[in-house]
Formats: sequence, C-alpha cells, structure tokens
Amino acid sequence: MAITADQVYKQFRHGSRVRLNLINNYLILRKLRARLKREAPKPKLIGVFLLEHLGDIVACEPIVRYLKKKNPNAYIIWGVKKAYREITENNPNIDRTLLIHCLSERLMLTNYGLFDEVIDLHFSDRCCALCRKPLKKDYSLSKIDLKNYFQYGGLLAAMAQSAGLPALDDQPAVYIPESAVKKVDSLNLPKEFIVINCTSNAPEKGWLADKWIRLLADIKDKIGMPVFEIGTETFLDPSLMLSRSLCGKLSILVSAEVIRRAKLFIGIDTGPAHLANAVGTFGVIMLGSYLGFESYNPFNGAYRDGSNAVLLYSKGLVTDIKVDSVFEEVERYLDKS
Repeated sequence: MAITADQVYKQFRHGSRVRLNLINNYLILRKLRARLKREAPKPKLIGVFLLEHLGDIVACEPIVRYLKKKNPNAYIIWGVKKAYREITENNPNIDRTLLIHCLSERLMLTNYGLFDEVIDLHFSDRCCALCRKPLKKDYSLSKIDLKNYFQYGGLLAAMAQSAGLPALDDQPAVYIPESAVKKVDSLNLPKEFIVINCTSNAPEKGWLADKWIRLLADIKDKIGMPVFEIGTETFLDPSLMLSRSLCGKLSILVSAEVIRRAKLFIGIDTGPAHLANAVGTFGVIMLGSYLGFESYNPFNGAYRDGSNAVLLYSKGLVTDIKVDSVFEEVERYLDKS
C-alpha cells in the first residue's frame, strides 16, 4: 500500500521530535550519571521503562518498590510518555521521571550505556506505530510476548518476568498529592456514590451502551445511589439523567481520588479499573475473551485474588455478560457493606 503525503509528514515530524527529545534526555542522563558517580557510596542508576498505558503503569508500580528494597541506594528513573507522567512523578520510590517520545527513542537511549541496569517492561514484539521498528530484547530473559503474556499471570507478573525479574504479585499503589485531594473536595461529591468507567482502548473489552443504561436504571430505581462516569470521553448520554459525567475533566490522580472516595467501582478491563484496585475501592469488573485468551486476569493484589473485587467472566465477548448478573453483584456488595 502506497504511503500518503500526510503519512510521510507525520513520520518526518515524529522522527524530528524523537531526535530532539533523545538529545535532551542524553544530556540529562550524562550530567546525572556524572554527579552520582562523584557521590559516596556510589548509587546504582536503574532505568525502568514502560511508556504506556495507564493500567499497565499502575499494575507495575510494585516493581519500583521491589527494586528499592533490593538496592536501597539505587537512583531509579522511570521512562514514560508525557500523558502518564503524574503517576511516576508522585511516586516516592521513583527518583526521576524521564519523558520518552516513543519506543524507538527508548531503544536508542539505553544503547548509550548510561544506566547501570535497565528494566524494560515492554514485551518483545511491541513497536512504535510511526517508526515501525520492533523492540529487540534479550530472549535469554524470557520468551514472553503479546501472544502469550497472560499465560504468565497478570500484567505485573508477565511484565516483570519479561524484564528478567521474579513473577511479582503485590498490591499496586498510587500516590495521590494534596492538590488532587483539594480538587476533589471542590467537586462537592455526595457522601456515598458509585463510579463507572465504560470505555477501553481496546473496543473488544467494552460492554454495550444499552446494557449500561439498563444497569444504571436499575441502580437508580432500586438502590438510589448517584453514579459518576469517569474516563477520557463520555460514553453515556447525559440527558438520560442516569449518571453524571466527569469524563475529560479530571487528571489521572484526581480521578484516582474520586474512585477512592466511591462506595463501589463498576467497569471493564481499563486503566481506571487498575486505579480502583490501587486505591482499595471494591470493584465489579466485567471480563471476556481478549487476544485469544478466553479467561484472563490482568490484575494483581486484591483484585486478582478476589478479596476486594468480583470478576464477572464471559467465555465469549464481554458484551455477552447479562445486566442482571452485574446488578446482582452490585446489590449484594452494597447490602453487605
């Protein structure tokens, strides 16, 4: 298929940004490494790389705690895309966040030998959508890729093993700053409410809009608890008066604080579901087949072992899960709590 002029321009612009960002990051790291090597005892410079997505980054948070425990004097840098920087910048176990433009830049940056250890949490067949250069990893570490990773546990266990670490399964955490708490205070949320998230970056993980509407109608009529939708874009029609949309209005950590205050989280396999797990809010999560995995569990900690969540499975698509099945679990938890 022929490459259009627009695609050529996008690739050129992308390549220019990568090169400029690479030079800037190289100078930052060289200066930092020189300073660290003058200090005593000499700290180990560790680079952790996971550029996206929200759920993956939240799920893999225990990795930096593991690294700090193993290397108490280590200086840990997390390379991430700009959209997710607030997650890593507020983590006390991460000494510096490095903004990385794409996977190709990550590869070039680590080839300079500025890190004493590199923990690359990407699977080997990931690639930049514009550069189209597949990620090359040392296959002596593992043979985990996008086709088999859920055979090795949840996201945390699979990504840790892909980087040569043990199969971790710790409870994830997010670190919410006071500014996010004050922002949520200003929203004047009710004392008790439910949070939902309906959209995923993978459409096959989604539930049908009419089923969400029927579920929320049951919640309104039989439970009467207000519902707030979070995410990047509103999925449900606000004119139905079944939920209030906070979509596109909140940062990641402000969203986490809203979820933390909620009585219950209802959702699918998305980043906000991992936030709910991390902040300790009980979840009712719908899961179906995905990438050939008929029954998978992406979570770690209390969502994985079922102590703080109910995972509703469909042998086929998520859309096959019945409204009554979801409502029964919602009602059971609220009655119990």
